[in-house]
Amino acid sequence: MPTRSQMIERRLREGILEGEFAAGMRMNEVDLAERLGVSRTPVRSALTILAQDGLLCYAPNSGFTVQVFNSADIEAIYELRSTLSGLTARLSAQVGLSDELWDRMHAVLSRSDLMISEGIWTSETMRDWRGLNETFHEIVERGSRNPHVEAALRRTKDIPLLKEIRYRWISPDIMAVNHSAHVQIMDAVRRGQQVRAEDLCREHVYQNGQRIVRHWREIEQRNAASALEDGPVSTGSDPDRTAPDSGPSPLSQSA
Repeated sequence: MPTRSQMIERRLREGILEGEFAAGMRMNEVDLAERLGVSRTPVRSALTILAQDGLLCYAPNSGFTVQVFNSADIEAIYELRSTLSGLTARLSAQVGLSDELWDRMHAVLSRSDLMISEGIWTSETMRDWRGLNETFHEIVERGSRNPHVEAALRRTKDIPLLKEIRYRWISPDIMAVNHSAHVQIMDAVRRGQQVRAEDLCREHVYQNGQRIVRHWREIEQRNAASALEDGPVSTGSDPDRTAPDSGPSPLSQSA
């Protein structure tokens, strides 16, 4: 059973990821404790964890603020990631996957196909799909036999806020589309079709990035409209201190 600190941390995390706490907003622990009906201790603990996870920024004498991250950031990152992913697919088609990697890939695609045919969508299914998707891309990247490209791709995936939202808007239909893309990419790799493998993988990653961008922009637009309706919102105990203009970004961070 989760502790009170864990529940507060989850509540604040969801608030950040859903845009309830806007990018750049000051997270005052006194105000949050009153709002959530708890003492300051679990709030302080939760804020520290969220800062360690990269969702909040901390500055001495200023406290915690929500990390600034907007849809333009996501789009730029996925432009890079799609290009790098396409390169790993082309290199994998060029050099060929090892027997070990082919065995792993066969298991991943077989399991994904079974999940889709069963048509069951639960939180457990979501966790399974996330693992299968991560393994698929890991195999393609390892198959490139280029550790420098792999390292560059890892950096595009390890951005804290993006890691948190990458799998937030997945549905059975999207899972089926992604599985189909995986099958086509692997067919091209198996046949040694370098250009086709690169194009398919680049488009696959790019379209998933666009899906995230669209959802993020909806949150940004909602927050912008809310800010116009409500006017400045106090974010700390100082009555003269208000939330900074966060621009279009609601939050501020995942194939």
